[in-house]
Amino acid sequence: MIRYDFMHLAAHPVLWQTPMCVSIGVFDGLHVGHMQILNRAVTLARENGWSTMAITFNKNPKMAVKAQPYHSRLTTEAQSTEIFTKLGIDHLVVIDFSSDFSKLTAEEFLAFICSFCTLKAMVVGEDFRCGAPVSSAGPVQLQEHLSRLAPGAFLEVPPFVRTANGEIASSTLVRQKLLEGALEEVQSMLGRPYSLDLAPYPSKFTEHGLLYRTGSFIQLLPPAGKYEATMVLSDGQQCKVSMYLNESEMRIVCSGKVWDHSKVRAKCLSIAKRSVT
Repeated sequence: MIRYDFMHLAAHPVLWQTPMCVSIGVFDGLHVGHMQILNRAVTLARENGWSTMAITFNKNPKMAVKAQPYHSRLTTEAQSTEIFTKLGIDHLVVIDFSSDFSKLTAEEFLAFICSFCTLKAMVVGEDFRCGAPVSSAGPVQLQEHLSRLAPGAFLEVPPFVRTANGEIASSTLVRQKLLEGALEEVQSMLGRPYSLDLAPYPSKFTEHGLLYRTGSFIQLLPPAGKYEATMVLSDGQQCKVSMYLNESEMRIVCSGKVWDHSKVRAKCLSIAKRSVT
């Protein structure tokens, strides 16, 4: 998978002759609803001999313009990139969201996309909207714009994915359940355990376990408490651990043999559930 900056690609459209199936979204958390959109885009592309492109943002636009309360991310850039690659996305385009970018109309935004690839199909969610608020476009208006900007291109809108309780799986609901400590419900919506990317952060081995200061963590953390988890190491090893979290620190205690921390680093921590104590 190749990564591009949105405006750089618009200025240097190296993919303008590449037939493309495009999906667009914030994709924070890459939950089951996102997966349905992206998997459909990959399927359409493979059936027709096209390439796939996912367009996303370096920050949540709704949070950036304060239309939604700010929360830390659910996935890091490294985690998202790994998941996009495994799904079979060929090109990842990241929008550096800014005040100027937020002023683009929906048609201007879509015109950029049509200028840097040969758009054949687009797959978005039911709640998708793009463009400045006064001229934003949802799926119905999106198809009208595509008819003018990319004749022959079509739009697909997979239905919402719902939880066992009938709620729509969304990044907002994942955050809510994570902050409640409902890790099993989070896992159900993600299709995998919630995982903390530990690679960028320093740690310290103490007699009480592996210690992290959480003040610099960019991912959303569950509430204070004890959790059952799996530690994945840089060499691929996995070990069952207990995670103890408070307001400023995270302590990880391995239930088995401790790895050689002079040679192997912690890569990520997959949190299964909150322990009952």
